[in-house]
Amino acid sequence: MTTTTLVHRPQSNDHAWWRGAQVYELNAPVIGQVDHDQAVSLLDHAKSLSCDGVLVRPSLFSLGDPGLEDLRRFSDAAHARGLRVITRLSGALGPVTGRHAHDDNPLTAGQEALGPGLIERAEEFIDAGVDGIDLGAILPPEASEETNLDLLSRTCAELLMLVSSSTPDGILGADVTAEYGDSLRHHLQKDWFHHLRNDRLFLTRWDADSITRHLTASLEEYERFGAPPAWRVMPPYRYRPELEPSDDRRWFVTDRATRLRRGTALQTLMLALPGAVYLRQGDEVGILDDDKDDSPLALVGEVNRLAAEQGDLLGSPVATVRHASRLRRDRQLPDAPMAFVSGMGWCPDDALAILVRDTLVLANTTSASISLPEHAEVLLASHELAHADGRLVVPPTTTVWCVADTVA
Repeated sequence: MTTTTLVHRPQSNDHAWWRGAQVYELNAPVIGQVDHDQAVSLLDHAKSLSCDGVLVRPSLFSLGDPGLEDLRRFSDAAHARGLRVITRLSGALGPVTGRHAHDDNPLTAGQEALGPGLIERAEEFIDAGVDGIDLGAILPPEASEETNLDLLSRTCAELLMLVSSSTPDGILGADVTAEYGDSLRHHLQKDWFHHLRNDRLFLTRWDADSITRHLTASLEEYERFGAPPAWRVMPPYRYRPELEPSDDRRWFVTDRATRLRRGTALQTLMLALPGAVYLRQGDEVGILDDDKDDSPLALVGEVNRLAAEQGDLLGSPVATVRHASRLRRDRQLPDAPMAFVSGMGWCPDDALAILVRDTLVLANTTSASISLPEHAEVLLASHELAHADGRLVVPPTTTVWCVADTVA
């Protein structure tokens, strides 16, 4: 018997853009380091992915720096393309939990220090035409004694007032870790971020039970405080094998080829989830973090080159993201109800099946291929499907989207 377990229903009739936004994230300080034409090429690429906005980390301009004019031109170019610009003010550049939590900078860095100067910096970014402010990754006080949640909440209140009074539909965002639940709940209850991204999809293991637990916990936490979920697969910093956490069963702790395939399958799953989603630069064309060039200029060129090569290839990483993004919007998935599905005769219990409105999403987390029902209508797949006995076959470590009433 097929069973559906509802875990999310839209709580608001508010259809503000940010509730279901798709944002393209640049985690290198691009603005001020690449010329205007190269920066604009990023916007054209983000637009081709059906993104609603871009999250950028400008170079460390001092107050009144003429380099802010580059940000103003970038914002104008984004708005001309129907994109919003969110600027990251601060945040840890490395892991916030685990063995390497203190290897990089703490909560904030250099001119981005929390307190005097941060509000003024945000004001200058707002004056340059941006549509949102982002604090980046917040170190929980359990991991750093330097983090003062009360001070951070007061700063967030000031930033929220600044954004809401200066920018129509402006937003405030940040990254937090779900490993410290008290801090996560503090931010959900006290700080009123529009986008509070957590790392549950990064912390999960590659099995259906683990993914189910992490998705359910995240949705419950956010709905408890009336906040829309905001998803990401990878953290805001660049993952490197030497930064692996102590738990070696995370989905990404594996060989390079499997890590790339799992990451692509999870990204395809994420794009079907209700709420907002963030895509990091390079992930959409299949570049692993340890292969991403440290030079923002070189990385822009590599992403553009791969996007051009892959663009017309059915089933390529960037073509899959573009198709998923269009379907996400056309099928109204950002504000859809979501349920886990079990008991379908053709689907093993140890595979993950999710119903999002009228789309059934299957992530094959098993070690065997799965044959879809004879009349299954597949909308997209993270990797190439096989055929056997007149049926489509989903290989291991592959995510597919299907029209629900053709498979359930």
